[in-house]
Amino acid sequence: MVRILSAVLLFAAGSASAAPAIPSFEFSVASIQSSIAAFRADQIKAKAGNLGPQLDNMAWDLQRYERETSRMRQELSYIQSRLRRRTNPAPRPGQPDNDPSLRWDIQRFTRDLAQLARDTQWRLSDLRNLTAQAEKDETLVSPATRLLNAARQFKSETNWLGMDARFAHFDFIRAGYTFEGMDLDRNSRDLDSNAQDLQTEADRLLAKVRP
Repeated sequence: MVRILSAVLLFAAGSASAAPAIPSFEFSVASIQSSIAAFRADQIKAKAGNLGPQLDNMAWDLQRYERETSRMRQELSYIQSRLRRRTNPAPRPGQPDNDPSLRWDIQRFTRDLAQLARDTQWRLSDLRNLTAQAEKDETLVSPATRLLNAARQFKSETNWLGMDARFAHFDFIRAGYTFEGMDLDRNSRDLDSNAQDLQTEADRLLAKVRP
């Protein structure tokens, strides 16, 4: 009997030593937190890898808008010179116009300006979405800085166009292009306002990604 009891005790002791240790509650929580942190870090890295090229594309768009605004300033100046050269600002019915293509050029110019204002409004919406996604990440500082610089340069150009448009507006009115003059004034103001909002949003984004 003693031998049997001793054997049972020895077997139980051996089984207990072979069984895996049950992890503590604290260890389990720490392990879960570590896994979550690693997953979160992978998410941030993936998001940053996707966000950087989007910021560069946005900066390229703003640089393109800056060039387009500069071109439109030159075209507006040319239109003004044609308006001022007209011997009869508002030709009477039946009287030949000494610049018959002027009306078409003015209307095309105001349409292009309206389209540019709409495009920048869409880009502003896109930039706000990017800002909402952004998190602190040093790899995003460079593209965000490039974006802010592009936004500042674009704002500078729209400011000049806005001033030119305010002067040209009166030339349009005097020449009989009242509605086109109103479109010029409104759309140039909208464009300048969008450029200001783009600059403000780009500044917010850079502050958000800086570690």
